[in-house]
Amino acid sequence: MIKKSLLIIGAKNAGITTKTIIKEAEKVFYKVKYVPLNDIVLKINEKSSEMFYKKENLSNYDYCLPRIDAARAQHGYHVIKFMDIKGMKKPYSAETVLIAHNKFMSLDVLKRAGVPVPETYLVSSIESAKLLLKKMKYPVIIKIVSGFGGRGVMLLENLEAAISVVETLKLMRQQLIIEEYVKNKKEDKRAYVIGGRVVAGYRRKCKKDEFRSNILAGGTAEYITLSEELQDIAIKAASAIDSDIVAVDMLESKDGPKVIEVNINPGLKGIQPFVNVAKLIVEYMASKVEE
Repeated sequence: MIKKSLLIIGAKNAGITTKTIIKEAEKVFYKVKYVPLNDIVLKINEKSSEMFYKKENLSNYDYCLPRIDAARAQHGYHVIKFMDIKGMKKPYSAETVLIAHNKFMSLDVLKRAGVPVPETYLVSSIESAKLLLKKMKYPVIIKIVSGFGGRGVMLLENLEAAISVVETLKLMRQQLIIEEYVKNKKEDKRAYVIGGRVVAGYRRKCKKDEFRSNILAGGTAEYITLSEELQDIAIKAASAIDSDIVAVDMLESKDGPKVIEVNINPGLKGIQPFVNVAKLIVEYMASKVEE
């Protein structure tokens, strides 16, 4: 056991994946602390700046593993920015929080880095969405910018259905992504990238009558060895969003592989039965604090 401390921040109640990582971390780190992200208070004044939870100063931990989902991205950005300024070790900077939790921004960053992505549009008015939808080939994908876990992702088979969804979502003041439908075998492939290398991968298959392969949406996982091409794309995607711990989701089409999402807060439910990725994450963090 190393004489180092680990801070893990996330939702009010730690999920299964986070609990699995904590269990592995307690075997390696001298101290492991889990703190709800939204309960972290940042304080600044003329003399100093502090980050604390209840009465504990959190600035002195040797490493922080953020488990920040889209719902907590705004406060998460400020907390991670504070850590950036303090020089605290962690897998990514505050800018990565903004990029990874905005589906259009992340695809834009990937595209500019030479990573293949689907043809994608960002719209903010019903009028522009309708004009675009009239020119699209069907089916199309419509996404909410800040959706996660397959939530907020819809497959529309025709123009009428697409316009109906757009009108409904705009009543909720949602900024929307309209994306080409990449024809495939109703499956995608996920790569787990840690420290610039792919440590595991699996194929996720959609359940019957479902087009989303996410585990949260009922998809099933099958462990596979990813091709060298897919591994190279995943590593390039992780580098583009500047994250040392990330899952990269890819679709294979007749035009080649395309990255559809990067996840800096990936679940491990689908991969843990095959590869102990939680342990690999902990080993990586331990190596960083010993540098």
